[in-house]
Amino acid sequence: MNVSHERNQQADISPEERGQWANKIEFLLTVAGAIIGLGNVWRFPYLCYKNGGGNQLIFTISYTFLCELHLYSRWTSLGQYTSQGCITCWRKICPLFEGMGYASQMIIVYGSITYIIIIVWAFLYLFSAFSVELPWVSCSNLWNTGTFGWTSPLNASSSVMEFWR
Repeated sequence: MNVSHERNQQADISPEERGQWANKIEFLLTVAGAIIGLGNVWRFPYLCYKNGGGNQLIFTISYTFLCELHLYSRWTSLGQYTSQGCITCWRKICPLFEGMGYASQMIIVYGSITYIIIIVWAFLYLFSAFSVELPWVSCSNLWNTGTFGWTSPLNASSSVMEFWR
């Protein structure tokens, strides 16, 4: 009987009773954690190296200050103002814009799938490094190509390259 009473109380929560930030530092740390994600830590050094180092760094910093911070602050203030999620806040402002909330949710889902795959690969390589015999030491693994009919060393590749690629 107490369980059903608690469920009824939870169902009657209004938007005014939603959780709030305890202080401004907590909010800023949460925003920083959302902005500085795995993509920035994992991909940014590679892009700087690939695209000329300083040029990519200057472009990224200028784009961050000119575009990303303004857009992120607008999205954040919209969520704070309406005290709603990304779909219901647009429904509350203009029902015609509700599709923007669904589109942003789909972008988040696809981005999460990508990051999960990257993390799984990183764990695979990490756990492979702790095995008794390192997988890239020998050519007797499932992913190694056969050596039958090779007459030229140009077609050959090392077991290390085959493991990492």
